[in-house]
Parts: sequence; C-alpha cells; structure tokens
Amino acid sequence: MNIFRYHSCLVSKRVFAKMSERPVSTSSYAMVKAIEELEKNPYFGKYAGKIAKFQKQNPEEFLNNFEKGKEVQESQPGGHGFSEVAKQGKEPLSKAAYTFAPQKKLESIMKTELLKDKSNEEIEYIWKEHFRQKDAVCGIIPASAYDKFHETTLKYPMFLFALPRDKGYEFIVAQFAGHEAHFTPLVNYQAYKENAPECLTLVHYVDLKDERGLVMMHGEYNKDVLNSYEAQCLVNQLQIYYGGMDKAKTELLFRFHNSPSEFKHVDLINQLETLDLSSLSVKK
Repeated sequence: MNIFRYHSCLVSKRVFAKMSERPVSTSSYAMVKAIEELEKNPYFGKYAGKIAKFQKQNPEEFLNNFEKGKEVQESQPGGHGFSEVAKQGKEPLSKAAYTFAPQKKLESIMKTELLKDKSNEEIEYIWKEHFRQKDAVCGIIPASAYDKFHETTLKYPMFLFALPRDKGYEFIVAQFAGHEAHFTPLVNYQAYKENAPECLTLVHYVDLKDERGLVMMHGEYNKDVLNSYEAQCLVNQLQIYYGGMDKAKTELLFRFHNSPSEFKHVDLINQLETLDLSSLSVKK
C-alpha cells in the first residue's frame, strides 16, 4: 500500500457535514453560475418565481444553499480522486529565498482605506464579501489565537493532514514559511520536495494585528485538485492541530517531528473521524 493512499470504508458524509460548520468562508460559485446551473433542472420553470424572490431577499443564503447542495455532492465519493504525480515541479528557489520571503501586505489584495473607521464586525463582513465571487477560502483570526498558532508553526514547520477522497484518504503535506502555509499532495512532495506544486496556499496578513487585534487569512486553491469543501477541510484541520487546544493533536505534532518511528498515519484518519470543531470557537 502506497504511503500517500489509505483505502478505507471509513469515508463518510459526517466528515464533510462537520466541516460545513465552518469558521472560514469559501466561495466557488458566483450568483450567475448558480442560476445557470439551476436552469438546467427540469423543474426550474415551475419554481422560477419563488427562486428569484428568494435570491433577491436572501442572496447570501441562496448561494450558501446552492453551494451546499452541489459541493457536498462533489465532496463525497464520486468527487476528487487521488492525486497523480505532477509532470513537473515548481521552478526551484533557494531555501533562503523561500524562508525569508517578504511578508505579503494586505494592501496588495484589497483597498485598505475601505477598512478605516470601520468596526471589527464591519471589517469581517467586508473581508468575506471581497472573496465571495472567487475560488478562495478566507477568515479572520483573533490576534491572541494567531500568536499561539504562529508559535506552533515555528516549532513544527511541517505536518501531514488526511483528506477524504473518492475511495479513501489522501495525505496532504503542509509546510510553513513566515506567515504562509503551503499545501501539496504527499505524492508530489515525495517527487519534488520543497518544489512540489501546491494545491492550496494560505496567507495570514498581520497588518491589523496590533491596531485591531485581527489577523486576516486568505487562501487560493487549485480547482483541479481540491474543491471548496476539501480546501475548507484542510484549513479547519490546520487551525485545530496548530491552535494548541487539543492535546491529542498536539501529541501527534510532537511525534511527527521528534519520534517519527512512533507516528502512525492511521492516527490522522482516526482524529478526523472523531473531529470536534468546538476548539475552533475562539473568543474574540
């Protein structure tokens, strides 16, 4: 059995059902795309009036319901299969260039003047709306929680996560560089090491950390490898393992780095099957 593939009948809908209770936002389908898809339904004409009314009155809930119905189906067996080895890796960079890459600024992706004189709640709304029409994950992390998270990434700069796939689980490698997290399928990491092509990249923007007590998170994923629920699954696991609130998961981080002979891949799957998202409910 290949190390990066674990075939098991344990893949279940409850894993992604739990992941739908998410503290991060994902947006894969714009409103127009949603309507185009719904129009293909033979019953669309009959309910077009009600659909249009619901869309107008509750646009956010309309999109959420559409995404849940379509993406849950794609995320369950019949969705993405195991990753294949990429034909080539990224263009090689020196380790120094990778480690000491400059911190990305918030102003590089949005007009920060929009956030002036706004409350923290308004900033969170603006941040999520900014990515609503994009294939991305986003979220806002309280400064105190991020300090603990970042401290743990410095201590454990690499880890594995189990990701439910069509016929089992695939392992995804996460590597940290500064305030960024880079994910790649284990099969590609084995082939290309640090030059493996990424399937998900997360950036944490600390521009407002001291002033507002907020850290903005944004991530983009490769749609050929992940859908939004799978990207969300990885982000939630990242927060739980590196948040320091779960002793069992902290122990796995320790074993992975300090006692690799005692580290068992199946433990990652067992942890995912019994995942408790309550540890993500951090007080602001």
